[in-house]
This record gives sequence, C-alpha cells and structure tokens, in this order.
Amino acid sequence: MMSKEVEYKDLIAFHPGSYVEDIVEELNITQAEFADRLGTSSKTVSKIINGEDNISNDIANKLSKVTGISVKTWMNLQEKYDLKILEIQNQQNADEEEEICKLIDFGYFKRNGLVDDRKYKTEEKISVLRKLLNIADLSSLSKFNALVSYRNTKGFSEKTIVNSNVMLEIAMNKARNATSNKYQKSKLEHYLPQIKKLSLEKAETFYPRLKEILLECGIVLVALPMLKNASLNGATKKFKNGSVMLLITDRNKKSDIFWFTLIHELGHIYCEDFYSNYSDSEAYRTKEERADKFASDFFIPEKTYQNFVSKNNFTSESILDFASELGILPGIVVGRLQKEKYIDYNKLNFLKSAYTINFV
Repeated sequence: MMSKEVEYKDLIAFHPGSYVEDIVEELNITQAEFADRLGTSSKTVSKIINGEDNISNDIANKLSKVTGISVKTWMNLQEKYDLKILEIQNQQNADEEEEICKLIDFGYFKRNGLVDDRKYKTEEKISVLRKLLNIADLSSLSKFNALVSYRNTKGFSEKTIVNSNVMLEIAMNKARNATSNKYQKSKLEHYLPQIKKLSLEKAETFYPRLKEILLECGIVLVALPMLKNASLNGATKKFKNGSVMLLITDRNKKSDIFWFTLIHELGHIYCEDFYSNYSDSEAYRTKEERADKFASDFFIPEKTYQNFVSKNNFTSESILDFASELGILPGIVVGRLQKEKYIDYNKLNFLKSAYTINFV
C-alpha cells in the first residue's frame, strides 16, 4: 500500500495527494465537496489524498481545470513520486540482499569450482549469486520453496532456510535437464529390492549403479557437499517434464544416515509428497512421518523390529546376527536403536561405516 510520504534512510517520496489535500484545505471545503467540483467520487479523492491511488490522466486533466495547474505538472508530480518509490524499493532490496549475502558462505562456491577463485566485492557476490541461482532477488531465498519437499534436521531459521534454498537451487540447476525420462512409480517399485541390496556394497560400487537405476525411473540423483548452515540432508523436486530431482548431501554421512535419508526422500517420491505447506504444521508432520515410516519399514519391518527389541539384547553380536537375517548393514540397526533410545548415541558406533562419495 502506498502512502503520502515514504522514507527510507535519506530518501523521501512525496505523493502528489499531499498537494491535493493542501488545495482542499485552502478552499475550506470537505473532500466530498471537492470531489463534486472535480467531477469524481469522494472515494477517489480520499484514496489520492491518502496516497492509496495514483493520479490518472483523467484526474490530472480535471485537477488542471479546477486549479489552473497544468496537466503536465500533475503528471510530473506523479512520475517523480513513482520514480522515487522505485529508488527506495531498489535501495531496500539492495540492503536486504546484502544481509542475505552475509548469511551465505561464498567460499563454498570457490571451493567447489562454481565461481572463479578470486576476491569479490559484496555487490559482485550478489550479482554472481543471482546469476548462479537464476533469481532476480536474493531476498527470495529467505522464503520456503513450496514446490520442494525437503528434510531438514534442525529447526528452521532464516539462516538455515537461506542456505538450504541455495543448495536446492544449485541441485535443481544440475538436475532440471539431466533426463527426459518421466518418473515412473512402477519402475521404482520394481527396483526397490535391488536398491536395498546395493546398501551392502561399498560406496564406490553402489553409488554409480544407484544413479543409473534412479535415472531409469526418472529420478535424477544429485549429491552435493554441505553448505555451512544449510543443515540439509536431502530434498526432492518434481520438474515440469515429469522427471524428479533427489538431492542428498554429505552432512553426517555415516552409512545409516545416508541410507535413511535416501530412502526417506524416495518415500516422498513414492508417495508423491512433492508439495509442502509449512504453515500447516500438522500436515507437514504427517508427510514427514509417512516418509520416515517408509524408510524404517524399507530396512526393518515394524513387527520384525518389535520382536527384536522385545528381547532387550543389544550386544554387537545380536545386532550383527539381526542385520544378517534382514540383509542390511548393522549400522542401520544401530542407528535406529539410537534414534529410538534403546541404546546411547555413543554406543556401538564401530558398527557404522562412513561414506566418501565423489560429491559433484
């Protein structure tokens, strides 16, 4: 909403409605009376005086006839106001973008070969980030991307939202035209047992094959190094051509975290939970719980898991035997037991392996 006077720092914009108000005062009449003399509605006059409406060509012409002030003068007053408002908005945007830029580790882009390794001034950083992320205004990074379903392990703050969105934009740029294959649920369903078997292989073996399988299903797997403060483990995004991006990061990538995150995101894809309404916390929680259950049951069916924990035997030997029966990594069992507080987080971590994947 406009107003008669808009200030920002040393910039001030005066709406021409102020001059109309002065004329009404000088004539010592009401706005309604002035509207009658002008040949327009009192509502129009009120909106102009309050800076809520612009002076149109028609109103400028009528004002000229009533006041003797030329149409051009009235239109110039409106144009000057509009230009000053635009200048104020640009300055506000520039200041907002500078604050957003401060939240982002620009060194990340240098370290990963996304920009030249040189010194950048703040305005250069902002310009480079706009181009790299395909956005006109960095302040848009502070908003949730409603078209993306993503799993963030920390509470949402402006800093985590901004950096998570930066990672999402980079991943989407890599994935958006990577395949013309449309996502096919039936193919993913067919390959799920094979994906489960891949979890037993070494990263250098399973990862290339995993990418191939998912691509055949219309899913583009993008792996990225973690950007500081993003706190992002994984994300999904459906594109217009029917393909789907699945982003996974190297944050906390022990074997259990990697596979749970991957299958959690596949759960979103399988259940077609691509759209999020973060203002509806219950709907968001339901969607996340559904993906968590999909991932948990994928490796350890609930009834089988309950039978195991009911025995209250959490030695390394019992976990190794249980994992072997299920055909899964023992670290996945340990991770679930830790998460559900059957064992402490500092127990049995030697059964977990850490992955080193070429995240590019």
